[in-house]
Amino acid sequence: MAARPSTVTPLLTPAQLRIAAKVALGMSSVQVAADLGLSKATVDVQMSDSNTRACVSSRTALIHVCYATGQLPRPDPIAPAPTADEVERTILWGLALGAGLAETGRLCHYSTDVVGKRLRGLRKRWTASNDPHLITLGWQYGVLDASRGPVGFADRPASRRGSPQ
Repeated sequence: MAARPSTVTPLLTPAQLRIAAKVALGMSSVQVAADLGLSKATVDVQMSDSNTRACVSSRTALIHVCYATGQLPRPDPIAPAPTADEVERTILWGLALGAGLAETGRLCHYSTDVVGKRLRGLRKRWTASNDPHLITLGWQYGVLDASRGPVGFADRPASRRGSPQ
């Protein structure tokens, strides 16, 4: 009898987690490289490998996966949290779950341009450095959580998952 494929997210390496933790704070590849004494190319390769292992296509979704699976410590809640309307919540969840602006726009019933403008407005209002930082703030403000899982990882075919090393 063949063994069932595991549905557990493979853990990122310690080096990948150190980099992801910096990215979650809003640091760019150049900033992470300088902070950790690495080259920018090394940071970019590690992030790409991390995305592959987590079956995501963006740093933004990777940060959500790391929080949802407990691979990164979840950020402490901040209260009072700034408000986010239903469209902004949908946009945040779209980012966290790896949806593009067009797909998120379909969910919100808005054009890609409007979603982009709303996203830029939310980033500015919440003073997020970039989208991965916006995901961290979404967790801190209680908009995002693990309720929708780590980007549907368990539902993806085993052949697309990274293998633990």
